[in-house]
Amino acid sequence: MPTTDTAQFISRSDKRLSFWTKAAYAVGDLGNSVGVGTVIPFWYTIFLTDIVRLDLRLVSLFWAIVTVWDAINDPLFGFLSDRTRTRWGRRRPYLLFGALPFGVAFILLWVIPPTHNQVLLFVYYTAIYILFEGVYTAVNCPYVALTPELTQDHDERTSLVTYRMAVSIGAGLAAPLLFALVIFPMFPGRDPRAYQTIGLICGLSFILPLWITFLGTRENPNSQQEDAPSLREAVRFVLRNVPFRYVLSISILSWMPVVVAQAVFAYYFIYWIGMTEDETSLVQVAILGLALLFLPVVLWLARRLEKKTAYIIAAATWVVVMLTILVIPQGAKVLAFILAPLTGFGVAAAHLLPSAMMPDVLEVDELMSGRRQEGVYMGLAVFVSKLAHTVVLALIPAVLRWSGYIQPTSQNLTPSQPAAALNALRLLLAILPVLLLVASIVVTWFYPLTRQRHAEIRRELEVRRG
Repeated sequence: MPTTDTAQFISRSDKRLSFWTKAAYAVGDLGNSVGVGTVIPFWYTIFLTDIVRLDLRLVSLFWAIVTVWDAINDPLFGFLSDRTRTRWGRRRPYLLFGALPFGVAFILLWVIPPTHNQVLLFVYYTAIYILFEGVYTAVNCPYVALTPELTQDHDERTSLVTYRMAVSIGAGLAAPLLFALVIFPMFPGRDPRAYQTIGLICGLSFILPLWITFLGTRENPNSQQEDAPSLREAVRFVLRNVPFRYVLSISILSWMPVVVAQAVFAYYFIYWIGMTEDETSLVQVAILGLALLFLPVVLWLARRLEKKTAYIIAAATWVVVMLTILVIPQGAKVLAFILAPLTGFGVAAAHLLPSAMMPDVLEVDELMSGRRQEGVYMGLAVFVSKLAHTVVLALIPAVLRWSGYIQPTSQNLTPSQPAAALNALRLLLAILPVLLLVASIVVTWFYPLTRQRHAEIRRELEVRRG
């Protein structure tokens, strides 16, 4: 017989979550969306190459090393959270105790040591980033694993993830707006203090939201009563889960175009379009602003059709917009500012739909294994996503060096770039994302878990639980 707490949770799990529960959960994504999702991919590589002036080869090596660390810590923390047993639950303690180290580590990423020695700079940033990635993973994997524990309803999960992505995109919009209107104008001329101020403000703002999520959510108490499978068993069931492999592929192929665009974004708009850092941030604001407006449209399509159909429609429009980037002439600020935000529909779909699909595939695992092991799944998903992320970030400095990119000096803060470097930036921003998006559309077309099939799985699980 289930306990009273468990029975109460089960009775709530198919009903609509309250606005406050959704809001409390969603706000916890602030650090992930602003820090890891916006600031680092848009600005950290160019911070290392143009502000710290770390050698391009060392920047590529830096990203390669932290990728190896990611290979260890993501599955590890997912596996550990499945086995955590506390009075607060399995996931929420990580939010409580990891919030402060997460914020402090982010601040340290932007400190510039008082040395010009390339080896010492490389060691500092590598060590600090490894620390940051460790505490970030300790917080983020349990946070993402909360989604399927809060509700088991197919459409209510989409709604919950929509709240989360509204915070994600909204905060991602507010941050570059602050950079464009306040911080970069306060420290013009590519001043390092601008980046350090960004790090300080963001790091401090990441702490409280995680504590709000801890206080405002509750986990399924039945999860702690289950015996967690061994690592070998867990991996075996993950590999047998066909819908999970589809969702993981869709997630990677849809998010990598975002990562590529983010990594090349500042270089392209500064050196090809001729914008300043604050103008570049305003373009970023426009893209995320339109993405935020499109979130309800994506949610409506997902509910009216299928999640996969909504994604295919949005991704197809994104392909068309990305191809138009190739026709933007050098220095065309107005045209670039008009065309770039049109990617918002696709960006909204990439944020929302793979994340909304992921909790559904966990019921497939429960049907096979008889257990809930969200942590292992989310740890593996976060690892593969960040692996693709860091591979791209490691690739960009190598391509820049190969194409003859000229790093700034104290005498020339924005050097004129050779034609080969400029063309490389344009191709990276347009062609590579298009190829990835086309591949994601093909994979999504064959995704097998429909709303009807998910409902059948839920009914089978209810019979088994009864």
